[in-house]
Amino acid sequence: MIHKTRGIVIHNIRYTDNSVISHIYTEGFGRQAFMVNGARSKKGTVRINLLHHLSILEMEVYIKQSRELQRIKEMRLHETLAGISGHPVKNAVAIFVAEVLYRTLQEQEANPAMFTFLVNAIKILDLSDSGHANFHLLFLMGLTRHLGFYPRNNYNRTREYFDMENAVFIEKQPLQPCFIAPPASRHFAGVMGCSFENMDSLKLNSELRNELITGMLDFYRYHLPGMGQIKSLPVLREVF
Repeated sequence: MIHKTRGIVIHNIRYTDNSVISHIYTEGFGRQAFMVNGARSKKGTVRINLLHHLSILEMEVYIKQSRELQRIKEMRLHETLAGISGHPVKNAVAIFVAEVLYRTLQEQEANPAMFTFLVNAIKILDLSDSGHANFHLLFLMGLTRHLGFYPRNNYNRTREYFDMENAVFIEKQPLQPCFIAPPASRHFAGVMGCSFENMDSLKLNSELRNELITGMLDFYRYHLPGMGQIKSLPVLREVF
């Protein structure tokens, strides 16, 4: 049976000289892996240039839940993300975000709130004129809300340590090693109080931004033990 759905490209694996396996987070079926035959061939019906990181697609697909690899009948761009593809810094952010999604999104069922969040975030990155140096921080924070471990923002001058296990700020350094200490914890709380619309209001230098991204990914790995390392992180550190 053919289904129409939108999808977001999160990872591609070269399968043969002309074919790839594309992992796509779909609006109707969650994460699915698709065999894309002829993607690197001039005769292919689905071309590799449609499968950039975070591309938002309109798709007609054959879905069979008992099958590991699904098939695509037709596919086209939902909209062109020229602001990402033509901007080296935004492209580095997109690669990082796509890898995070590849390692965190596992469910193979529809999640409308998650999909809407992702589409809106990608469009904001594409259209942003400033503040995209902080985009990945706000994205990671926003994604925790949909993954089920969004922190409680109870930070104040007496509660300066962020306890990753319980996702709250506490008064004293916890006995377990998973925490964010001041002054980075204050900026971690600042990210929680910020939005994509005013992300350029976060005044962070390179050292502090890198400390925050390290802490956030540690927070992710605490709650998602199978997440592993993000290989694109060193490139992002160089950019910012």
